Amino acid sequence: MNAQSKIFAGRDRVRVAIIQTAPVFMDLQRSVDKACLKIAEAASEGAELIVFSETWLSGYPYWDEGWNSQSEPWAQMRETFYDNALHVPGELFQKVADAAAQAGAIVVIGCNEIDERPGKHTLYNTLLYIGSDGRLLGKHRKLRPTFVEAAFWGSGAGDDLYSWPTEIGRIGGLICSEHTMTLVRARMIEQGEDFHIAVYPGAFDLWNGPKLEVEDKTGEFFPGYASARAHAVESGSFVLLAMGYLDEVDIPADFPMRDSLNIEYARGGSMVISPAGVPIAGPVHGDAILYADCEARVVKLCKAVIDVNGSYARPDLLSLHYHPASLPDQPD
Repeated sequence: MNAQSKIFAGRDRVRVAIIQTAPVFMDLQRSVDKACLKIAEAASEGAELIVFSETWLSGYPYWDEGWNSQSEPWAQMRETFYDNALHVPGELFQKVADAAAQAGAIVVIGCNEIDERPGKHTLYNTLLYIGSDGRLLGKHRKLRPTFVEAAFWGSGAGDDLYSWPTEIGRIGGLICSEHTMTLVRARMIEQGEDFHIAVYPGAFDLWNGPKLEVEDKTGEFFPGYASARAHAVESGSFVLLAMGYLDEVDIPADFPMRDSLNIEYARGGSMVISPAGVPIAGPVHGDAILYADCEARVVKLCKAVIDVNGSYARPDLLSLHYHPASLPDQPD
């Protein structure tokens, strides 16, 4: 190993892509087919790291439900939600993995994942890391579903807070409001990240109303922009902020819970942020693929000023204790 190999695995630059397009909403088979086409398209433009947004397979639960829900449409929607969850490993997962291998690109994609263990039926908000050889590098389940999300997903075990070594450097990520969990972000920074993946269902404004979540049209109110820029500076990594996009035309006319959908904030807004905390691509709105060329020299220069895991760590004063109930095989 030499000094250069510590950043981007010795590469001078890496081209990345964020796929900001709608899935085939609540249709896993067709969403997988669309994902494979988009992976090939991005790879044809030279992308070596291709990222999709939160639960892209096959859609974020943008509808409201509770004890006041009408029972028949609720039951229809729940069956659809279950039937379109991804099983890992499985035939449809393998199709995405094969697309990554054929493209020769690393793919990070969000999904509604069903527990693979016999007799278990909990769904999770999961981020999958697929290598350029089609191998599953790892996956991360959201630690704590936020607010009403707890009706849809279970809490992740927390035994998957790792960054993954690849031929383009170490890649880690978190899901939506996990970026407000300061110690969790510190854990990812401690692991070392060349690229950090931050996925959200859209750029929402929680401040101005009248709904609890509305579109942030100016970029002033969405907390994800602030936390992504902070993480870029603190980790010294490039942050790929992948935002959800969904339009009214993407929702089937007979969608059971259509009257309670709130997709007005799912308009994109993805960006790539440098280790200096400065966006180098985006934000972009609408149906698009966002590309950026990330340069290793930028990481080197930022680390020369602030190295959070090095001269700024002060382990003589402070330390982080990570203690999951079980420890799976750890990446090198």
